[in-house]
Amino acid sequence: MKSHGLALRSAGEGPLLVLLHGLGSSGLDWQAQLEHFCEHYRVVAFDLRGHGQSLQEGPFDVPTLAADVARWLDEQPEPAWVVGLSLGAMVALELALQLPGKVSGLVLVNGFSEFLLETPKEQERYAQRLKWLRWFGMRPLAWWLGRELFPGPELAQVRSTFRQRFVRSNKKKTYRALLDGLPGWSARARLGRIGQPVAIISTTQDYLPLAKRVEQFAALPNASIHTPPGHHAWPAEDPAGFNHLLHRILETH
Repeated sequence: MKSHGLALRSAGEGPLLVLLHGLGSSGLDWQAQLEHFCEHYRVVAFDLRGHGQSLQEGPFDVPTLAADVARWLDEQPEPAWVVGLSLGAMVALELALQLPGKVSGLVLVNGFSEFLLETPKEQERYAQRLKWLRWFGMRPLAWWLGRELFPGPELAQVRSTFRQRFVRSNKKKTYRALLDGLPGWSARARLGRIGQPVAIISTTQDYLPLAKRVEQFAALPNASIHTPPGHHAWPAEDPAGFNHLLHRILETH
């Protein structure tokens, strides 16, 4: 199904639950959540602009990615809880700022309130991704990212699935444009305007330290933080653990 140029997958009936994936991924990443939560929620997983089966034309900055989803959400009869992973968390923040009346709450998984590349470590990580893309192309980049996101022999199958989907779902030129659209983005000075409940999930082995994430989101007036064990793409790494925590967050509010 497509709406406003965005591909989406939907299942179930009930309160609206919107799922937003990370950079270079697609709504397929949320299949385990679609299956689990569709018993009690209307679950909708998007392919963001530039990803999967959605429109591939720019611009690809975070506010534009959010505005695409906002057009769809504004047509819905009810507000939604919005769950975002990494880039999806950045889009979720922009969505809450652009259309606050249609967002009941946010769940931000290993997300950021700004992408400024201020530290040498952040600059190096960003430059390394660009280097793999420029020098080697999408398939080697998928290999490297799979190793970074899903390390260890116990995650071999998840790593393999990620690499296959990444190569199928991304065009080099579009992925580069998406990367170029990230530096300089910030919602940090606007966080005080988000009065809805916000659950921040920061896994123990994410590449952004917990102290830095707490600092980035300190201005949120109604936030809680959760620190489960896992790496950056934790929902795919441990679907059952993520589903349990998400269910607890939704039930709490």
